[in-house]
Amino acid sequence: MPSTRARPPHALVVPSVAAAVAVWAAYTVVTTAVQASAGVPYADWFNTAANAWRVGVLSLLAGAVLLIGFVRFARWNHLWRDPVRLQTTLAMKIAMAVWCVAIVVRLVGVRWGEVPAGLLAAVVASGVLVGFAEELLFRGVLLRGLRAGGRSEARAAIWTALCFGLFHLPNVFMGMGLPGLLQVFLAAASGSVLYAFRRHFGVIGPAMVAHGAWDISAFLAGGHAMPWTATASLALQAVVVILGIAILVGLYRHDRATVALPAA
Repeated sequence: MPSTRARPPHALVVPSVAAAVAVWAAYTVVTTAVQASAGVPYADWFNTAANAWRVGVLSLLAGAVLLIGFVRFARWNHLWRDPVRLQTTLAMKIAMAVWCVAIVVRLVGVRWGEVPAGLLAAVVASGVLVGFAEELLFRGVLLRGLRAGGRSEARAAIWTALCFGLFHLPNVFMGMGLPGLLQVFLAAASGSVLYAFRRHFGVIGPAMVAHGAWDISAFLAGGHAMPWTATASLALQAVVVILGIAILVGLYRHDRATVALPAA
């Protein structure tokens, strides 16, 4: 049994990797079950407002409710705010800037007059929910669990990014096919940039906003973009991936002795 000294004040569940992974598994089961029950291929999730509400919004809402329930029950400390402000590297700062530029470029390239109001509402709702739920899960619950026991920040941050990539693996079987394996890699690299948002600001909110805005711009640009948008977006995404890998390498090289939460 874990020592009670490892339990934060008022916490009902000891923060641990096992508890965080259990929450991740439960979230994956719930959201995937809702998505699969709709019978809509992944590529068509945001083709219509009906699909977006049924697959995107409903599944994310179910997952968000699950996470809120766990957070309120478990009462983990340092879930929303870092216990210390860690230094942000140049690669992290550049990656965050390019991330924001990519969002703006996509949104500028959207043919707004072609986007049905119902679809726009569903996409925005999905973006808000995905930013909240997936950041609370990965840069919140999972990162907190990995930081427990005095683990190094390099270990916690790198594993959080890799798990975020693996989280997208079910999309391979939801109609995306083998290209979904590329999404796993891209998501892992992107996860390190989202970690940079939390690390730079010291709170999880900016990562939620960055994640939600990224997905909103991607969903809209996917079907209602001007011709030049795809090329510009792909180029910027490639830069984000390269910078994301640089962040992971930097974490491994410089943060193996950094501890955000010393062991009790």
